[in-house]
Amino acid sequence: MENLLEANNLSVYFDSDDGVIKAVDGISFKIKHGETLALVGESGSGKSVSAMSLMRLNEITNGYIASGSIKFSLSKNETVDIVTIKDDGLQKIRGNEISMIFQEPTTSLNPVLTIGKQISESIELHQKLNKEDAKKKTVEMLNLVRIPEPEKQYKQYPHHFSGGMRQRVMIAMALSCRPKLLIADEPTTALDVTIQSQILSLINNLQNQLGMAILFITHDMGIVAEVADRVIVMLNGKIVEEGLPKQIFHNPGEEYTKRLINAVPKIGSMRGKKNPEKFFEI
Repeated sequence: MENLLEANNLSVYFDSDDGVIKAVDGISFKIKHGETLALVGESGSGKSVSAMSLMRLNEITNGYIASGSIKFSLSKNETVDIVTIKDDGLQKIRGNEISMIFQEPTTSLNPVLTIGKQISESIELHQKLNKEDAKKKTVEMLNLVRIPEPEKQYKQYPHHFSGGMRQRVMIAMALSCRPKLLIADEPTTALDVTIQSQILSLINNLQNQLGMAILFITHDMGIVAEVADRVIVMLNGKIVEEGLPKQIFHNPGEEYTKRLINAVPKIGSMRGKKNPEKFFEI
């Protein structure tokens, strides 16, 4: 398969008391080896549900894939459909082939376990290493994400770290098995601007070192301009526009895309105005 991942006619539904919620409704997209694809849209547009479907994580919250396929390239001669793969095969893909980092590391880390223990357990599970080798691998990963004194920090608990450092820990955990695809679901939203820039730079450097592809989920078009090779814009569970960043920013074809771009704060944009302008209504 030429592409790393191909999703075709993907629909993800949730059952509710008010009926079926079509969170993702018949979308198709591809992710190339080594590229960064940005999936953008406002909250509720379906971007996170789309990303989580690539690891079938929506099943945890009673979501289900109603239609479509997700073809993933394990090797040059082996391709699997994540939609139909059995649980044991899916377990091998999660963490090993595809990893995910979330926007709030505090809720993703166990407060009663040291960060070293949490990363090591993941490595032991997915790479079948003994405790000693898993610890060595963990220290290597902490060093890779530029956490100072990794041997010492191995023994620390999550509350000993700042938000930015906790996110580095989550990145180390996600990359510990050298995945082919990293899903980054708004990984810098909870961080201040300075730390946000550092994390984006770190992810980019690690991508270059490891050669992985990245699916970057965000509502921030400013971040898209900085990280993306290609952009997909989502609204109400559907893809409304797709293209290169230059095309999307300089010649957007959809009014919704224009409004997303215009929502990025610009210096001097409030001069002479008493109140912020309305974004838009759907």
